[in-house]
Order: sequence, then structure tokens, then C-alpha cells
Amino acid sequence: MNIRRQRSQSRCSASALLLLLVALAFPPCPICQTSSTGALRGVSIDPTGAFLPGAVVRLTNLQTGAIRSAISDEEGRFNFPLLRPGGYQVQASKSGADDLVASATINIDVTETIHVELHFRLATISHTVKVLAEPTLVQTESSGLGRVVNENAVNNLPLVNRNFAQIASLSPGVTAGVFNAGELGLGGTALGQIAKSNDGLFVHGARSYDNDWQLDGVSVSDVQSSGAGSGGIPIPNPDAIQQFKVQTGLYDAAYGRYAGANISVITKSGGNQYHGTVFEYLRNDVLNANDYFRNQTHQPRAVLKQNQFGFALGGPIQKDKLLFFGSYQGTRQVNGIAAGQSRVACTASLIEPPLTNDRSAAELGKIFGGMTGAQGGTAIEPDGSNINASALALLNLKQADGTFLIPTPQTVPPQLEMEKAFVR
Repeated sequence: MNIRRQRSQSRCSASALLLLLVALAFPPCPICQTSSTGALRGVSIDPTGAFLPGAVVRLTNLQTGAIRSAISDEEGRFNFPLLRPGGYQVQASKSGADDLVASATINIDVTETIHVELHFRLATISHTVKVLAEPTLVQTESSGLGRVVNENAVNNLPLVNRNFAQIASLSPGVTAGVFNAGELGLGGTALGQIAKSNDGLFVHGARSYDNDWQLDGVSVSDVQSSGAGSGGIPIPNPDAIQQFKVQTGLYDAAYGRYAGANISVITKSGGNQYHGTVFEYLRNDVLNANDYFRNQTHQPRAVLKQNQFGFALGGPIQKDKLLFFGSYQGTRQVNGIAAGQSRVACTASLIEPPLTNDRSAAELGKIFGGMTGAQGGTAIEPDGSNINASALALLNLKQADGTFLIPTPQTVPPQLEMEKAFVR
């Protein structure tokens, strides 16, 4: 009998311990917003200013028509956690009081919590009271520092390469290199967090690879850049982005495992109304100014032709139940400005011996006779008779336009040290 009691007590103790661990692992969450959602909380108040329990509050997503309900507790509090960013309408009812309808749309932003107060009135002949919801100027529900960039800013601000990360650098406390409009593709900003060109975002002095990038709540950080073949951080086209937020500090541990900024990107979703865009952006070297150094050497402007085109389309398949959204962007670019994979636009310079347009063995012998290579070797004969035939053919190789593949120097300093020039 004692053994059975002891076993029962042991099982009860184990169950209590398990419940305690679960409670510690999943603590109560009065706000509950994540890197891809927001939240709304509030309080219901009666005409005397006292808290009003038992009020039924309904929250409607104006885009999808989804409805969520909550009942205020003994202290009049209600909470809607884990809300997708977008516009919502609040309605509330309580027996003995007029219904409340917010005439203004309440916008929920990613990682932020909106607080509202519902002031009920005693039931009168008029059964509906409209409440104006004014946006809060200061976020009082969280200590996190950051700024939300909405769809209008993403679409209307000029983005040469359609890379939203250029806008992220406008947030307070964020520093980034000067964006190079001649870079390849989408540009290097944010694509590689470790790069010789110092691409990336630096927040409050932290390294760029300390930032946590999240796309719809999923971490897409790429601290090793594209060295592992991952292609870098994904860059959705601006027409597919609903909003994003750069949290620069004081955010809680739910938003990532890095010490720098937390960048949360939210893409669009389908709604009960069909909506879409078709776009085509053109860049052409005819519209570009020539580089200063190319002008100095009388070279024409480099070729740059870029077309970025695509569409975005969303709407209902079955209203309020099955919605869709999709987007596509294609990029076609002919770029003679950017220098390879370094993503740094520059004009290449070549230091070479003082060659002339006469590349015969005899003329080369006159210029370089008696000289040797950088590591020594046989000296060139004054008549050029011992010049290697392959080297002679390479020096005389011409392109389709008739110019030498190894160009003739544009300027030759009067006091040129021939040995140094030859070694180079």
C-alpha cells in the first residue's frame, strides 16, 4: 500500500515538473508579435471611466476578410496577437451599451503593437457610435528602436537596381557605403555581408554580418556571403514587398540570434479584390554621362543597357477562403562599367612599355635592344632577331575594328625609365 502511494506521488511530482518546464518554455505572451507579425491590444471602458469586462471585440482584416474575436477580461483588457501586417477594422459590442465601430482603418505594422481604448456609451436611440482611431506617434508597447517602411515608400523612392536594401540605409543609426549605380544585377548592397567592397549595412557601429535578415519570419541571413554558393540574401522585387522594418536596437530575444540590427521583410498576400501591376524599367548608355577619366583619355562612354520588367498579381480564388498572390521580375543587362564579380565600377588602366604602331621585329629591336626581362635572361638583339615569334604575333594581334589587342600607350612620359616600364 505504501509502495503504491509512493509511486503515485512520484508520478504526480513528475507531471508537475513537466508542466513547470512547459510553462517556462512557453510563458504567457500578452503582446505576441514576431518578426513577421504585429499585435493589437486595448481596454474597454464604460461611461464612468471604469474598466468594462465582457465586451465582445471583433477585428476584421480589410484585405482578406478574416475575422477574429476576443472578450475583455475582468480588467477590461483584450488582446489580438500574431496579426499579419495590414489594415484592420475594430468593432465592439456590449449589452446595455451602443455598438462601437472604428471609422478609420487601424494599420498593423510588423513587430509593433498598437494600443486602443474603447469608450462605451449607454444604449440610446442611435445604435452606432463611430470612433476615430488616430495613429500613435510613439510606440509605447515595446522598447525596440526601428522604423517601418511601407509599400508606398518602397514603390515610390527611386531604386536604380530595384534593391530595397538601399532604403534600409535611410533608417536612423544605419550606415552604408555610397550605392554604385553601375553595379551588376541587383547591386551588392546586402547581398554579401562579408565583402572586400564593404557592401552591407552597419548599425550603431556593429559589423554588417551581425545583422539578422528575416523574410516573412524565416531567417535568410548569409554571413558567409555567396562563398558557399547560396547566392546571398534574397532580394524580392519591390512590387512584391508589403513593408519592412529595421530594428536597430533594444528589441527582445524573440527577433533573432545576432547582435546587430534585425531586418524583417514582409511580402504581399492575396486579398478579396484583384490587384496587380505591370512594370518595365529601362536604362540606356545614351542617357548616361561619360566617366571623367574616360573623357580625359578621349574614350567613349561604356556600354550599359538594362531592362527590368515583370508583374505582380493577387486576388481571390474563393472569396474569404482561398487567395493568391504572385510576382515575377526579369533583368536583362549588358554592362561594360562593372568590373567582374567585385561589383565595383571602375576604369581599368594598363601600364606598358612605350610601344608604337610599328610592331615589326626591327622596330622593337631599336626600342628594347639590350634589355632583359624582370628576372634576367637573354638580352634583346638590336635588330630584334631573337624576339620570340609567339610574342611578336601577340603584339601584332588586332581586334575586329582594326585596333591592336595590346593597345599603343596614349601617353609616354619624357623621362620614362625604360627598365621599369618593361618589367611592368
